[in-house]
Amino acid sequence: MTQAPSNTPAPQGRRWATLTAIRTRTMVVSVCALVATLWQGYAIQKHNRLMVQPILDTELNTELDGSWVLLVQNSGLGPARVTRADILVDNKPQPSTAAAAKALGLDPACMGSGSLVHFYRVNQRQMVLSSAGPDCRLSTEKLGAVLKRLSITLHYESLYGDPAVHQVLR
Repeated sequence: MTQAPSNTPAPQGRRWATLTAIRTRTMVVSVCALVATLWQGYAIQKHNRLMVQPILDTELNTELDGSWVLLVQNSGLGPARVTRADILVDNKPQPSTAAAAKALGLDPACMGSGSLVHFYRVNQRQMVLSSAGPDCRLSTEKLGAVLKRLSITLHYESLYGDPAVHQVLR
């Protein structure tokens, strides 16, 4: 004998438990998606900061004839805004590179000097000090002695305002 299928509805408790389980699972998936989205936003912001990070480098070029030039270059991936330049000669502050050249005993007419506090584009080079003519050349020993007395520190920041410090000399 076969039994006829019953058309009785499922008990209300089982239906309620099934709906609660579906809602709970939906909420868990939603919270996981929110956490993943927030983490991705943080990772993108961190990546963007690194993509525009400036890096200032120092370059000293000397020639066999005794001419020389001291440069600062932005080798990073983004622009650098120099906010302050601390220039010291024999541990005494100097207002500019021209004043530093004079304090070092270098003839101001023989020296080229540049302003260090400005925006540096990517791969931009800025002269700090240089010999300006054939009568202004220094021997390697004298140039080394002059540069040992000079200390230059640049305080700069990226587009995001992240601070950094570059020690040009000393």
